[in-house]
Amino acid sequence: MANNIDTADQEAQYDNCVKKLLSNRLVLAWIMKECVAEFKQYSIAQIAKDCIEGEPQVSKIAVDQDVLDKDEIGYLEEMSDKSIEGKNTEDSYIKEGKVFYDIKFSAVVPDSKEPVQLFINVEAQKDDNTPYPLIKRALYYVSRMISAQKNTVFTKKHYEKIRKVYSIWIQLDVAESKRNTITKYGITEEQVIGNVPEKESNYDLISVLMLRLGPADEANDKPILRLLDVLLSAETKPDEKKAILEKDFDIPMTKSMSEEANIMCNLGEGIRERTEVNTKTQSIINLMDTTGKEIDEVMKLLKINPKEYDKYRENVENMLVLK
Repeated sequence: MANNIDTADQEAQYDNCVKKLLSNRLVLAWIMKECVAEFKQYSIAQIAKDCIEGEPQVSKIAVDQDVLDKDEIGYLEEMSDKSIEGKNTEDSYIKEGKVFYDIKFSAVVPDSKEPVQLFINVEAQKDDNTPYPLIKRALYYVSRMISAQKNTVFTKKHYEKIRKVYSIWIQLDVAESKRNTITKYGITEEQVIGNVPEKESNYDLISVLMLRLGPADEANDKPILRLLDVLLSAETKPDEKKAILEKDFDIPMTKSMSEEANIMCNLGEGIRERTEVNTKTQSIINLMDTTGKEIDEVMKLLKINPKEYDKYRENVENMLVLK
């Protein structure tokens, strides 16, 4: 149980590092240029400087309509600290179980007759082993980004003001057959009977992209995949990341990015080690149950390093006590 708790905490910290690295303006500019059609003609520098409005919000904007954003929650908590004792404490658990967009920001397409404004959401997904189809969650997110524009972007019946939304999902650990792939989903027009075309900008309002990462050396012809493969790898050392990012993508490795990369590497190693220990411990218990052999015999069969016997004995004892 302790191992599982430690691993969960490390994974939460790892996820936080991923979000911080992805929220870098130059990284977002690369994602926009490669994944958002409206920005393909612009340079990375121009996108980073002129097209991203304000500061990208990281884990602050609530997905669901009836959930407060993090800033609103913080305000309520601040106010609750000033309240008299004995007040209703319902707001003390208002954050529990709530879902927030990983990264959300608005962007503007310059040099057009009427500036085109978009809402863009970037999500980091650890793997594709979810209890539901990930595309359905992504479609829910873009649907919420559309409906949330009511009374903010447009009022009453001014639906013509609805802005297009993007949700870009970056999956870090996927099956080998899916690695280094990009899939795009959107709304298309189909003439079933007759031919009555609609202006594309009136229905092309949602777009979902699934970017599935893999080894960087297998994505040389796909710049955005190679960039993300390198940036978010827990195996690639910070110095190596710095060299690749600066040489191939003109992204300077700032002090904060370097710190996040260091943390990712350390956490990645810790998560893998703890997961491996938990898996081997369970294998020892299973083999003891099926063969009736003593723990030392089983560890020898599993070719565990004798120097680690004491560690696994303790883990087995702890697991058996929990059972």
